[in-house]
Amino acid sequence: MAEIFDLSENTSNRQETEFAARVREAVKSGGGYSTVLEKSGFSSNSLNRYLKGHEMKVSTAIHLAEICGVDPQWLLFGTRSDVDMHYASADGVGVAYYEEAEASAGFGRYGHDRPEPRKVFISRCFLEDLGLLPHHTIMLRVAGDSMEPTLKSGDRLILNTAPTTLLGGVTVFVVNGQLMVKRLSPTASGTVMIISDNDRYPPQEAEISRFRWGEADGNDTITVIGRVAYRLQAMS
Repeated sequence: MAEIFDLSENTSNRQETEFAARVREAVKSGGGYSTVLEKSGFSSNSLNRYLKGHEMKVSTAIHLAEICGVDPQWLLFGTRSDVDMHYASADGVGVAYYEEAEASAGFGRYGHDRPEPRKVFISRCFLEDLGLLPHHTIMLRVAGDSMEPTLKSGDRLILNTAPTTLLGGVTVFVVNGQLMVKRLSPTASGTVMIISDNDRYPPQEAEISRFRWGEADGNDTITVIGRVAYRLQAMS
């Protein structure tokens, strides 16, 4: 008489192990344990359980996938959507593209309160060449002419949103509810020059103490969204 083996436990263990491997890969893609822990709002105990392959809710998996820039379907089931499969061969990672939030290169343009981004795919190798991490990368569109010839209206900008104590270079920020892109240049007197590359627009000056990184709050602070790392510009 042939022996009968119960494989359900082994299958379950294998699935947990495979899921744990995907969670670890996702966390690595998202910038590592500490970064994901901070951005996700998970407790360390919860994140540790997920890293060991313990079950998580679908809504939790989607949240984790968005933070880490990976496909939720892959994270949950080990398979990818048709679109993501196309980009997987190129090692593409999803980054947030705020298509409706135009950064003004003029005297200022009111941004949407909480624009909803869509995911676009960019080569991980390309981001690494720019010194960017997926969870600290977003895309915006330029509106206006004050940064010409550096930036033209309609250009797409890849931003590095990783906070830094250094100010300088072409930067996207929010001031008085207006989303803007300008060149920042700190001075020795504790101020920052806000410069338009188009000389038809006069420079402005602000106290460096007004600048901070984070979400726009509509107060007197100048909230830095990110530094421009790359410009995508049409040929015509």
